[in-house]
Amino acid sequence: MANTQAVVVGGGICGMVAALLLKQRFTNVVLIEQADTVGGLFCSVKDSSGAAYDMGSHIPNATGVAELDEILFADADTSSWHKIARLCSGNYFGGSWDLNSPFPDASKLPQDMYQQGCGELINHTDLPESNLLYDYCANSLGVVFTESIVVPILRKLYGQDAPLKSLTMAAGLFGFTRILALPADVTATLKQLPAFDAKLGYQREADFQQRKAQDNLSEVTYYYPTTGEGIGYWVTQLQKRVERAGVEIITSERVANIAHHDKKVTSLVLANSERVLDCDFLFWSAPPFIALAAMGLTPARGQVTLRTALIFHLNFDRPLLDKKSHYLWVWDPSSAIFRLTLYPNLTGQSNHNHLSAEILCSPDEVDSFTQPEVIDELVSMGIVDPQAKCVSGQTQVINNTFPVPTTEFQAVNQQNYETLSNCVDNVVVSGRFSGKCWRQAEVLIEAYESIMQATDAR
Repeated sequence: MANTQAVVVGGGICGMVAALLLKQRFTNVVLIEQADTVGGLFCSVKDSSGAAYDMGSHIPNATGVAELDEILFADADTSSWHKIARLCSGNYFGGSWDLNSPFPDASKLPQDMYQQGCGELINHTDLPESNLLYDYCANSLGVVFTESIVVPILRKLYGQDAPLKSLTMAAGLFGFTRILALPADVTATLKQLPAFDAKLGYQREADFQQRKAQDNLSEVTYYYPTTGEGIGYWVTQLQKRVERAGVEIITSERVANIAHHDKKVTSLVLANSERVLDCDFLFWSAPPFIALAAMGLTPARGQVTLRTALIFHLNFDRPLLDKKSHYLWVWDPSSAIFRLTLYPNLTGQSNHNHLSAEILCSPDEVDSFTQPEVIDELVSMGIVDPQAKCVSGQTQVINNTFPVPTTEFQAVNQQNYETLSNCVDNVVVSGRFSGKCWRQAEVLIEAYESIMQATDAR
């Protein structure tokens, strides 16, 4: 049977890349996006002064897959992009900054607690196998460091009443299951052992670079637009390429019905226009339960808690005090902020002194955070000049953006993914929604490999 028409549901970065890959293999490709624009969380916003902000720290990197990188960064060698050979990140913990490491430093804890914690950490010499984050950390870092470092971070991200003992390892995707704890020489030696490599961060850049050379790890290049449009420039360029390739993009639309026969999706019906799309291959970049419901099947359901992203975009009349970091983690429990993005450092050039401060909260907590309080925190943390004035900005509320990764959520999502995969064999589900991976580069590589495998088998 000829490869006639492929349909992509979900117009984020992954969906657009999938559409371009499929257009090389199918006569027609249609991309469907529920929002009124493509790009998803990689869209940017501008304030009244023209300063551009992103919905999070979105700094794409090359995947190492030639066909993928040619799609993603076709104009990367132009002046439109700032190439970043090494991402600079630090963290605020224990009332002070460490601008050389993203990992919280246990030595900032009270001395007796620190010494007790080090004793526990040293005695845990095996790599835990648990998929539960608390159990993993307790048997890796030890109970003292887990309770004093990890638990406050989990409560900050997932709520004071978060079911800590039910959170899966996905809850640690921001990297705080690794800490700084021991002297640099001791750390460098112990990190040759898998159990210690997984829980300790290097204290010195030289040790990290030596390890990269030892493991023969290639350098990773990161990119950020210099055009003043934020990461939204990337979305715009990809959309233009998708359109030039002849892919039909339909926005403000969703799938109401999916017809399937003999383990094949055969057509889709759109909800608003009631248009029927023939379908020989479906790339699904959305939660699997939506596809199952559209197929007339009963998806597994469970209790899912979704966090709201509250982002304060701020532009000041004086330069930011940190001239080095591209983004920063705020692990200190005294602040609700968990991440900062410093745009002048990302672009390498800027007409603005702007940043984004992110908070994860429940929808009913949004009004409890105010811009003046956030600015005061940034001043007290030494990011913003005490004499600086906020000249423009925007507050962005993104509801239902981040699921609390409990065992129940994981089980339900996995069951729906398996049900969909077993029901039809001409569907590929995006890695993020299959539970296989989360980080953007990994999601894109997984999508590429899945599309190659599925279409080559046809």
